[in-house]
Amino acid sequence: MKQTKQMPFLQRNTITREHLARSIRRYTSLNINKASEVVDDIIDSLLNAILNNKQVKIRLFGLFTIKKKKSRTGRNPRTMVEAEIPARDIVKFKVAPTLKKRINDNIDNIGCIKQ
Repeated sequence: MKQTKQMPFLQRNTITREHLARSIRRYTSLNINKASEVVDDIIDSLLNAILNNKQVKIRLFGLFTIKKKKSRTGRNPRTMVEAEIPARDIVKFKVAPTLKKRINDNIDNIGCIKQ
């Protein structure tokens, strides 16, 4: 299995667009503004595909799909009053089997500390 390079932003709990742009800048000849545009373009493409009810499959990472949730009756846990929850669409993510195995087998390979 290929060893992933250690990247400073992987030590944080949250990875932002800026972190991704800096990583792109580090490995390409793009300046930070162009790298930020690349990140924004990728995210926009993913969002547009999802909003158009298309599946987004990123090899070795996972699959984003839209799932339709039916309306249902819910209950406020404080007041116990029932309320109708309307039907809605949600984004569902299914992790790729190879990524799931990699995380479960050896979390150190992606720059995290195994506990």
